[in-house]
Amino acid sequence: MAVTQQRWDEDEHLLDDLRDALREAAPLAGTLAEHGKGAYAWRTVDADLLLASLSFDSSLERVQERRSDPDDDRVLVFTASPLSLELEVTPGHVAGQIVPPGPGEIRVETAEGVTFHVQADDVGFFDLPGQLRGLVRLRCDTPTGRLVTDWVRL
Repeated sequence: MAVTQQRWDEDEHLLDDLRDALREAAPLAGTLAEHGKGAYAWRTVDADLLLASLSFDSSLERVQERRSDPDDDRVLVFTASPLSLELEVTPGHVAGQIVPPGPGEIRVETAEGVTFHVQADDVGFFDLPGQLRGLVRLRCDTPTGRLVTDWVRL
């Protein structure tokens, strides 16, 4: 339907043209409404996800007036009330615990885009397989809550 600007000088003509346009779009209305509802639902997808900041890194602590050796064991603590995530990094192995202790799922993400999951046992302990190096962050889902750590270089 070709509409000229002259027709819109009167409100009744404008309303008629809008009504015609809506009738033509009616078959898409259900699809558009579903897309809108889906987009609206995503607004809170991470609302209960806490950002855990690095609250302790043993490699930054001074030990007898020297920085720790890069090959020394390293302890990292990420805190986001009510959860914390503790990691112990040793050459060739990374282990951790959820605090307060309890089961959960840990998703490990690397800066290169590699993602894998491990399960924490009933007291919150977990092991990360292989030699994990470079920038990583961890997402932790437990019955107590959810958190994601800062990116940290291992």
